Amino acid sequence: MGFFLTVILVVLLLQAFVYYRFIRFLKTTKYYKPSFKYIVLIPFVVFNVSFFIISFVFGRDFNPPEWFRIVGLYPFYVWEAATMFIGLILVAGWIIKFPFILVSWILKLIRPVRAKMEVIKQKPVVQRINTSRRKFLRTATFAVSAYAFSGATYGMIRHNSYSIETQEIKINNLPQELKGLTITLISDIHAGQYMTEDDMREYADALNELNSDIICIPGDFVNYQPQDINNFTKAFRDVKAKHGIYGTLGNHDYFVDPEYVAKAIQNDSPVKLLRNEFNKININGKELIILGVEDTRDAGVQMNKRVMGYIDNTLNSAKAGSQDFSSIPKILLCHKPYAFDDIAQREIDLTVAGHTHGGQVVPVKIGNFNMSFAALVSKYIDGLYTTGNKHLYVSRGIGSVGLPIRLNCPPEITKITLV
Repeated sequence: MGFFLTVILVVLLLQAFVYYRFIRFLKTTKYYKPSFKYIVLIPFVVFNVSFFIISFVFGRDFNPPEWFRIVGLYPFYVWEAATMFIGLILVAGWIIKFPFILVSWILKLIRPVRAKMEVIKQKPVVQRINTSRRKFLRTATFAVSAYAFSGATYGMIRHNSYSIETQEIKINNLPQELKGLTITLISDIHAGQYMTEDDMREYADALNELNSDIICIPGDFVNYQPQDINNFTKAFRDVKAKHGIYGTLGNHDYFVDPEYVAKAIQNDSPVKLLRNEFNKININGKELIILGVEDTRDAGVQMNKRVMGYIDNTLNSAKAGSQDFSSIPKILLCHKPYAFDDIAQREIDLTVAGHTHGGQVVPVKIGNFNMSFAALVSKYIDGLYTTGNKHLYVSRGIGSVGLPIRLNCPPEITKITLV
């Protein structure tokens, strides 16, 4: 609860800052009137009161009809995402300007310097520069606001418009009999208010159409309610893969009730849950080892040392039960990708992970440059990473957290072919 209250407080502070700066901006125009302070306040109050009513009165079980989502919820999602983005841009700008503001304030404390600065400010060339600066800031304000609201609207409408990625991965010393083996990766389902049973059925159908040999689901089956796993099991009950469907629990599964989630998956779905366990598969007379480790409740930006212990213990168990262990290809399901530098030192050929959502909301993405919260905390955000002959694939996932919005980061189903 403390984490979510902190998030709410940050969001409200950002909105307060946006409101304050917008009123300051209006005061620089010839159209400003004192009553504007109250008029501008109306949408801030309306959208946030609606949020608190839905979140704390109805709770997360609130599941209105589609028409109400469009009329009553979607505008809120757009408002919250757009104002948060604008707030972050304004805060970043203020942080950049703060050293200059501080120096100017200190200099003004010195009377002769203050008098000299006032003289300089009155010079025509300085006034022209200030006028041009205000015009630029006014244009930039409109541009950022337009991008924020249009981007949030587009990202919300398209938040379930997934893409199917294909990737060939070369495994060192892969037996000829295993070349061409296909693995479908799908992660971060987050069953709940933003990922309904009908939504998940569409993904389940896509998995079956890919007809892969193995399916991997590295965690976060549910979002915030343990009972939402029942919608997952109903939607995925007919998913098939020739050599099995394997899953592990993620941090969101631990936020709720991992035992409830695990029991439902094991009893009511075709997913074999690997809880710090391994499974050995014989394919065309050759062995393949699938290892799966659980995550923890941590939502932090580093891999919990306990998870590294899970990895080592699971590897040791697999090694004890296998002859020629080093020559057997090994695939690890691990929810977070953060520890790949350490994992790459182990005898694991391919690690599949999720958790980052690829950033989920990525205001700017050019090539490998990803401007998002995920990029601030990890160099492993989405796609394929290789160290020596060890590989990591990080899925963008299919679900959403916080708000049902994805920007420059569509949901992803990945079909990997081993070569």
